[in-house]
Amino acid sequence: MNLTVTTLVENSLGENTELNTEHGLSFYIVTDTMRCLFDTGATGLFLKNAHTLGVPTDQVTHLFMSHGHYDHSGGYLPWLSQRGDTPTELFVKPGFFHKKYSKNFLGGLRYNGNAFTRADILNRGVTIHEIEETVSEVFPGIYSVSGFSRECDFEPINPKFVVEKKDGTFGVDDFSDEQVLVLKSDQGLVVLIGCAHPGVVNILETVRAHFDEPIHTVIGGTHLVEADETRIEKTTDYLLKAKIPRVMFCHCSGSPEHLHTLIARLGETY
Repeated sequence: MNLTVTTLVENSLGENTELNTEHGLSFYIVTDTMRCLFDTGATGLFLKNAHTLGVPTDQVTHLFMSHGHYDHSGGYLPWLSQRGDTPTELFVKPGFFHKKYSKNFLGGLRYNGNAFTRADILNRGVTIHEIEETVSEVFPGIYSVSGFSRECDFEPINPKFVVEKKDGTFGVDDFSDEQVLVLKSDQGLVVLIGCAHPGVVNILETVRAHFDEPIHTVIGGTHLVEADETRIEKTTDYLLKAKIPRVMFCHCSGSPEHLHTLIARLGETY
């Protein structure tokens, strides 16, 4: 399968200085048989970048959300308004609409969940697919993967992130609503990751357990921005041992200075 992935928005600016950046992520995916969006950034800014790049987001009808955080879903309503009365399809995991928060250093809560609710998109021609299967081939050669293993000892659940329960109390968010897309390209598997809250190693090990083909490319956010040097070193060790030919970290992975040892050790792979 031929495959093209275009980054519509992320945290840092690349070679194209006509584009805009924000704390968020959005990819435009084109295969031989379909095209779709994976995340929508924090605002409608990805639509402006798409126009600059000549990407026809107004012709896309299928959209995947990696998980229920504002920096991945914030541009959804602007995109939906762009589509007008055209029926569209939204692919999420159960729990995507739960209210999510993060704790600050004083113990207070800051809302960082979705920028919209289920009620906001009722009667707007949206078909919501809540994918319950751990691995689901949603389109030919395109798989939603979730249910990530938690066997990596240096990728613990971060107690900073919490989710509101039905009884109004709060519990640690295990990000069971996070999904990645696995695409079968002519060169091997391409794994698109939104934030990797469950850990990039846990995610890649889960993908490897479900597919016989090798992983060729990993693209997306890894949440290494909060990782210490030891975790970055161990993550690099894993990537080198896994022999993944192309590694493209962005969004919440941290600055080049933060990832300097990973970038240096991976060399041309990164």
